[in-house]
Amino acid sequence: MANIPTVKLNNGVEMPQLGFGVAALGNGKEFHRAMESAVENGYRMFDTAPFYENEAETGDFLRNCGVKREELFVITKLPNACHAYDDTIKAYEAALKNMGLDYIDMFIIHFPVPSVGKYHEAWAAMEKLYEDGRVRAIGVSNFQEKHLNKILETGHIVPQINELECNPYLTVRPLCNFCKEKGIHVVNWFPLGGPRNPLVPYPVDDFKVLIDDPVMIKIGKKYGKSPAQVALRWAVQNDITPIPKSSNPERIRQNTEIFDFTMTAEELAEIDALDHGRRLGPEPDLFDDMTMG
Repeated sequence: MANIPTVKLNNGVEMPQLGFGVAALGNGKEFHRAMESAVENGYRMFDTAPFYENEAETGDFLRNCGVKREELFVITKLPNACHAYDDTIKAYEAALKNMGLDYIDMFIIHFPVPSVGKYHEAWAAMEKLYEDGRVRAIGVSNFQEKHLNKILETGHIVPQINELECNPYLTVRPLCNFCKEKGIHVVNWFPLGGPRNPLVPYPVDDFKVLIDDPVMIKIGKKYGKSPAQVALRWAVQNDITPIPKSSNPERIRQNTEIFDFTMTAEELAEIDALDHGRRLGPEPDLFDDMTMG
């Protein structure tokens, strides 16, 4: 079982440097097998959301997995339709009830939904939850610099994390640098480049698969690692916490084996050069789906 290191957030809370994402795992047998494998292999941070339709199952599994609650780090998210102040408070209470937990370690705003323009109101409610000691840490997800500036101007607590689509094909380097300057820790989803089959239409003749990239393969061979391990290590060496998702027990194990090698600055630069702005998830500044949790 891997011993996953931790990072210290801007409020002093320790968070694992590698987490397990449960998006697209459903809530049936595949989900339970994956969660069992994750716990057995040392994962202690789990990232869910109402939209993933397994928030309740995540809470139920973690309550009964045999790991002490204080050793777990549970993340869930605020639905897009709940950005009004009172709705944010109610959404947190609903998450607690849904997961069967006394507290959540990290509560984050899933998307800024700028067309609605209430994310700063949601942040004020998040601050209230934090100041009342009901949640250990608060953060945001898919926030761009202008969205972050808005809550930094209107609020008084700096988010502990910003969860982003980020990988060597989409480094979003300026945004990551901005977060680092403000003391906001970056967590990256789609850390392995996203699905082989795009979730949204994408030019087939220009579609690349990160873990098949010759550069990732070449660097991996040098260290006896897979391209996926190289991608995860790239994140860690850039002070980013990856939350890979997998239902394959062997890959779940392999994804934890990224703390026993260090790539050179030249290799990191070679990986950075793969960036071609390829986004597979929703465009944060335009996304306004009210059914999205």
